[in-house]
Amino acid sequence: MTDKLPDRSQIKKELVVFLFLTFAATYLLELIGIGLYGSGILVNKLMLIPMYIPAICAILCMIYFASAALTKEAKIFLSAFLVASAVSLIEGLYQPLLGTIGPLPLCTVVVSVGAFLLVVIQNTKKPWRESLEPARLSFGRNYRQYLFLSVIFGALFILGLMISYYTGLSLPVQEYNPGVFFTFIGLYLATFFVAWPKYFGEEYGWRFYLQDRMFALFGGYKGVVLVGLIWGLWHMPLMLMGLNFPGNPVAGNLVYLVYTVVIGIIFSYSVLKTKSIWIAVLLHAITDSLVSTGYPYIANGQVLVAFLPVLVLLGILAAVLLRSKIWTGEDTASPVL
Repeated sequence: MTDKLPDRSQIKKELVVFLFLTFAATYLLELIGIGLYGSGILVNKLMLIPMYIPAICAILCMIYFASAALTKEAKIFLSAFLVASAVSLIEGLYQPLLGTIGPLPLCTVVVSVGAFLLVVIQNTKKPWRESLEPARLSFGRNYRQYLFLSVIFGALFILGLMISYYTGLSLPVQEYNPGVFFTFIGLYLATFFVAWPKYFGEEYGWRFYLQDRMFALFGGYKGVVLVGLIWGLWHMPLMLMGLNFPGNPVAGNLVYLVYTVVIGIIFSYSVLKTKSIWIAVLLHAITDSLVSTGYPYIANGQVLVAFLPVLVLLGILAAVLLRSKIWTGEDTASPVL
């Protein structure tokens, strides 16, 4: 790392501005939605917007504070991300502009896939790839970790769901069918190249902009816990309305905070190990596909209890990853800001 790092006061300023913008924009939108629709906000189209907010706020902060990570290649890709996000939101909130491909809006497919191909092309040439590295936009290194971490994470998540289902912790609304279950997971993941902007929208804010600054201020161990707590609190308005744990607003929020810390450790470890945000984007996509597909198998009045096996298994993985020396390495102490 040859870039001159800002002093702690500058890092704190960047952190405060980012958190203020992200929380203010998200909470304001969600509170307005709750005021208009009540619990119906959970299925309202407005809820397409929040996932994009952290990355947008991070980009605004990078521009305002003249981040050293905002290289020419990073600007090109982040501009493509913003365009893809805008098209996706317009078609999601309004209607397809030029028809559909199956259930997917045509413009969203073309622009999102095109933006992803752009970053793939940028990663094919060493000078471009190196220019993306400070912003964590290259595909990084340790490519085997993409497969290893994705498989381990997904397998433990599925095992937790199956433990709940077969031990009677849950009263499922749908009988388990392996063919249907894994087909739906495959379909969700197959749309990754179209849906990636919304996962990137969260992860670039949390696992790049926030994480690098929290680690610089608090170190790896404290930093990763704080990032997870902040991530969980960001979801609080919708959690209080029954998102994920309906009927358990208080206990649900507490469990969700533990959950975001646990999977935050896994996501952050993955980013540090690969030096790329893309592994976190992939893991977030896997998480959402498993939650969406697996929820009918644990959905009942005791969903809070039924989710605990997933939390315990992922907690064990997080505890193992915390033993790594990577949390005290150079990359956590001196990121390029």
